[in-house]
Amino acid sequence: MYWALCLFEKRFFQNDISNYRNEEIKHGMNNAEAVKFLAESQSAFLQAVDGMDQATSQMQPAPGEWSVGEVIHHHILIERTIRLLVRGMRWHLLGEKANTGNHKPAALEKVSQRVGRVRTMRRFIPAPGQSLSQLLQRLEDERRKTLRLARRVNLIKLRQRAYRHYILGYMNGQEWLLFIGHHQERHRRQVEEVLQKLRMNVNVSEQTETRKQLPQRMN
Repeated sequence: MYWALCLFEKRFFQNDISNYRNEEIKHGMNNAEAVKFLAESQSAFLQAVDGMDQATSQMQPAPGEWSVGEVIHHHILIERTIRLLVRGMRWHLLGEKANTGNHKPAALEKVSQRVGRVRTMRRFIPAPGQSLSQLLQRLEDERRKTLRLARRVNLIKLRQRAYRHYILGYMNGQEWLLFIGHHQERHRRQVEEVLQKLRMNVNVSEQTETRKQLPQRMN
């Protein structure tokens, strides 16, 4: 079964090469650009958590709000699920035939800009208290698999399939692939928000402690 799938993939990649190039120009997106976008979103996210220690990664800025570690775990769950979805769309196992209304670049931009807050689905709720080093390794592993898919998949055929997002509505396969990068950028911004709140909490705590140490005024 595995070797049959490999042979099918080889034939799939070799079909319609000239048409593929023309479609790349028409839609303004090719595999190299998709890989670049996903690699850059990963790099920016890793920079945001660079030098962080385990204790900081587990600190919640407020009760009920995610720590940095939980943000990372959430994205890992999302990326793995979407990659499997895109693979299913690639082989026409998931989704349906796309139409022009499935193209939603503006909606994807809003995702990365953290426009509006959403309640995540239960299966994507992260687990607290995980090892930061292990989370970062898993993040690297997931992105390596995603980049491999982005290099090999026929984006023309992927754009011909669509699958419904529970908030954004139907998106074509290419947009689902790029959604991974937009989602990661959204949570990179969340990481920065978390760290800013943690710094503010420290400052407030220090000010409170200073006040306690000051001599009391006499009436």
